[in-house]
Amino acid sequence: MIDGQSRIKFRFIHASDIHLGSIIHASVKENNKIDEMLKEAVYNSFRRICTSAIEFNADFIILSGDIYDREFSTVKGSRVLYDESIRLKKENIHIYLIRGNHDPLGGEAREIFTLPSNVHIFDCDKAQSFNISKNGKIIAKVIGQSYKSRWEKRKIALSYEVEDSSVYNIGVLHTALEPVSSKYVPCSIEELKKIENIHYWALGHIHKCRILNSKPVIVYSGIPQGRDIGEEGIGGCLLVEVMEDLSQQIKFIPISSVIWKRAVLNINDSDKVLMGLNDMEELLIEKGEEILNAHVEAPENLESVYPIEKVLKGYIVHWSIEGRGQIDELLREDEENAEKYLVERMNKHFLNERLFLYTNAVSINTSKEIPDIDYLIKNNRIIREVNDISRLCLEDELIKKEIINTFGNVFEKKSSLEDMDEEKIQLNNDLVEEIINSAKELIIEKFLEKGE
Repeated sequence: MIDGQSRIKFRFIHASDIHLGSIIHASVKENNKIDEMLKEAVYNSFRRICTSAIEFNADFIILSGDIYDREFSTVKGSRVLYDESIRLKKENIHIYLIRGNHDPLGGEAREIFTLPSNVHIFDCDKAQSFNISKNGKIIAKVIGQSYKSRWEKRKIALSYEVEDSSVYNIGVLHTALEPVSSKYVPCSIEELKKIENIHYWALGHIHKCRILNSKPVIVYSGIPQGRDIGEEGIGGCLLVEVMEDLSQQIKFIPISSVIWKRAVLNINDSDKVLMGLNDMEELLIEKGEEILNAHVEAPENLESVYPIEKVLKGYIVHWSIEGRGQIDELLREDEENAEKYLVERMNKHFLNERLFLYTNAVSINTSKEIPDIDYLIKNNRIIREVNDISRLCLEDELIKKEIINTFGNVFEKKSSLEDMDEEKIQLNNDLVEEIINSAKELIIEKFLEKGE
């Protein structure tokens, strides 16, 4: 047992889901320099994590699974891990990693390069622990277990046993945090909280930074570099400083050089009546400037170790043009070419900036102009009834559930990115509300057309 007076402060970095061997799913043919940067972004994210460990004097790094994107790693991905491990070894920084569902340990895959002695990979057959020392004293214990295959249905967290609470204990787990029928280490927050003597649960698998509990700390570090629009927002890793009393301070280290972003342009927010594509182009450029000038916040209200703008090189944006107006008819006449034109014009304008904004897609989702809905609701009994029914659909959870059941197989609701069907639309409360409101407006629109 170690008493509080003999403990010393230390730091570690928690990262996960690097996915070495994968690339950003966008090609910028208009600018070779940006295109090359995108191809290297995932590899550079890991290099930046290791640089941060040196810069902030971290004693060790925890990697919570999916270091590689697949079981059989690429030569380049393996070489990046090897080179960075050698660089860290020179600074006496160790890496403790588990393998996840993308890079399970139990198959035939082997490391292409022999990793140095400062890299410790947890066993896949049973939970394994490592003591971590500093200045001759044990400062922490790390316990974890790698995936044996792509699907890991064992409740492996329940075998994490730590008897000594006098040192800082870290549990490393790659899990979807689904307690029943999960293919990715079934468990719940409550189950993790009941496991004694673990101070920090370093989770991987979910690609967004999420702090789920404070005592013990249960946290996903998130993916450091998003690769498609499903991995939206700033990515990074966590810098954890542990005090003598075993309390900790967590800060965010921004890593993403590129941020994926969904941007909505509502034509009704413009004071100007939009008559042509040139008007739409001007409005998009204005909105693009707002994105480039906006301050980016760290997730979960965490303090960032430095301004995110220090590492940010640009955005990849999916635009959705929405709202009602006269221009809808013009846009719908040649929708595909209108979208293509706006993509080309936006990229011509923003790709040569110091901070670039690459428009990956423009989706036209406008509707016909209709009279003031509030006026119609007030003065038309039928439209008022339609509005009342719509509001009831939004407020009554039972009715809302019945409506969702009619949506069909094109929609699904999955919490884990790995379980999501790329050919299906993911449901959330905002989308359900949008569908119900759109249905209401379409009914009113058709009613008015018949009245004419």
